[in-house]
Amino acid sequence: MLTPLDMLHLSEPLEFVYQQIVDSLLINIAKHFNTGKNLPIQLWQLKKLAEVGQVSKESAKIIADNIGQNTVLITAALQQSVIIATKDSEPELQKAVKSGFLDGPSGSPLVSENIKNILLAYESQAQEKFNLVNTTMLESTLDQFRKVIFNTVAVEQKLSKAQNVLNVATGKVATGVSSRTQALREALSKISDEGITGFYDKSGRKWSPEAYVNMDIRTTVHNTSIEAAKTRQEEFGTDIFRVSRHSGARPLCYPYQGRYFSWSNKSGTFTDGEGKQHRYYPVSSTSYGKPAGLFGINCGHTPITVIPGVSIPRDREPQNKEENDLAYIQSQQQRKLERDVRYAKRKAAMLNAAGDKEGFEKAAIKVKQKNDNLHQFIDKTGRTRRRDREQVLEYNRSVSSSVTAINKRLAKQKKEDIIKSEIKKASKIRGELSLRPEKIDTSQLAFDSKHVNDERSHNVTEEQAKSYIKNAKATVTRWNGKFVNYYSENGAAFVDTETKTIRTAFSSEQFDEQAKRLMEEIKKHGK
Repeated sequence: MLTPLDMLHLSEPLEFVYQQIVDSLLINIAKHFNTGKNLPIQLWQLKKLAEVGQVSKESAKIIADNIGQNTVLITAALQQSVIIATKDSEPELQKAVKSGFLDGPSGSPLVSENIKNILLAYESQAQEKFNLVNTTMLESTLDQFRKVIFNTVAVEQKLSKAQNVLNVATGKVATGVSSRTQALREALSKISDEGITGFYDKSGRKWSPEAYVNMDIRTTVHNTSIEAAKTRQEEFGTDIFRVSRHSGARPLCYPYQGRYFSWSNKSGTFTDGEGKQHRYYPVSSTSYGKPAGLFGINCGHTPITVIPGVSIPRDREPQNKEENDLAYIQSQQQRKLERDVRYAKRKAAMLNAAGDKEGFEKAAIKVKQKNDNLHQFIDKTGRTRRRDREQVLEYNRSVSSSVTAINKRLAKQKKEDIIKSEIKKASKIRGELSLRPEKIDTSQLAFDSKHVNDERSHNVTEEQAKSYIKNAKATVTRWNGKFVNYYSENGAAFVDTETKTIRTAFSSEQFDEQAKRLMEEIKKHGK
C-alpha cells in the first residue's frame, strides 16, 4: 500500500533537482549586479537591461545542465510505486495461480507489457509537464532580472530624494553608492523571497518549480500505483477489490471504506476464503474519477485485491497508523525547516555574489538562526538530519566559512557586551567601556608632567604612563571621545585625544574605588 510518506520520498529526487535550478538561477541574477555601482542611475539601468540576453543564455544553460537526469528519476519513482502498490497482492495472486484458482503471468509486475505501457504513458505525461515548467522558469527568471533593475531604480530615486533633503539640512554631502547598494539589497531580497515561477494554474496562481514538481510527481506516482494494481488484477482475471480504510477519510471517500467493488462495473456476491458471502458493487457507483473522490488527488485509500474463494478480508497495515501519521507530520515539519535553511543560504549567496558586505552579514545571521531552529527540532524528535536537503550549490566552502566567521564574531561580541554590562554595573564606571583597547602609537603622545607630577603628585614617569597604555586591559571613553582612559594592572593613563596629550597618569596603588572594582571585575571575567 502506497502511503503519503512513500509518495513524499518518491517525489524528493525530482523536487531537489528543481530546487537547485531555482537557487542557481537566482544567484546568477545576483552576480550581474556586482558591477557598475558608481555609474549614474540612468546609465546603470541601460547597461543592466543590455545584459538580459546574456542572462537568458546563462539561465538556459543552468536549466539544461540540471534536467538531464529527469527521465531516469521519473522512471525510478514510477517503477518503485508499482513495486510498493503490488507487493501485498502479488504473492497472493501467484499463490492462487499455483493452486489453480487463477490463470495469470509469472514474474515481476515490471516485466508485464501492460504495466510497461502504463509507465511509458505516465512518464511521457510527466515529461511534457516538466518541459512546460522549464520554459516558464526561463521566462520568470528574465522577469525577475528586469524586476531587480526597475525596483532598484525606483528605490534609489526615492532614497536620493530623502538624502538630498538631509544634505541640505546638515550641510553634508553623501554619495549615491550607499543608496544603490541599499536599493539593490532590497530588490535582490525581494526576488529571493519570491523565487522563480514554474507554473500558472487555471486560477492564475503561481507555483514555484519545486512545489509544482513535488505535487505533480506525487499525483503521478499515486495514479500509476492505482492503475498498476487495477491492471495486475485484469491480467490475473480477478475483478473485485476492497477499499482500504483509515480514520479521517474525506467525505467523498468515507462511504466506501471496507466495501467491495468491481473494476468492470459489475455487481453481485462472492464467497471469501472463509466461506462468507459479500456483496460487491460497480466502481462507477463510487466517487472514483473525481479529483477529490476515491483514489483521487491526495486520497489515502488503496484498492485491496480480492480473489474469490481465497482472500480473507482484513486490513493490511504496513506499520502502526499513528506512527505512520506522526512520521509523515514530522517529515513535513522537517522539510519546512530545511527549506528555511536553504532559503537563508540562498539569500546569503545572492548578496555575496552581488558584493553587498553589509547585506551578506545580515543574511549570515539568518542562516545561523534557521540552522539553530532545525538543530533543535532534530534534537527534540530524534529524526535524522538530511544535510543534502539543505544544500545550495553556490553556498560553497568559502561562503560557508565567511558565514561561520561572522556568527562567531557576533557571538563573541554579544558575550563581551554582556560582560561589559556586568563590569560597568559592578564598578559604576561611566563612559563607553571597551575590553579590546585600540593599539595606538604612544610616541605621538605628549606627556603633561606638570599636571601629572607637580600638581597631582602621582610620581609617574612618561615611560611608565605609556606602558599603562600599551598594556591596558580596558579603556573608558568619555566626553564624546575627547578623553580615553586606559586601565592596566600596573596603573592608568588618561589621554586627551584632541591635543594628543597624556593628561594624567597614576599607578595601581593610587586607584580609587571605581578603578579597583573595574580591574577586579575584569580579572573575574578572565579579561
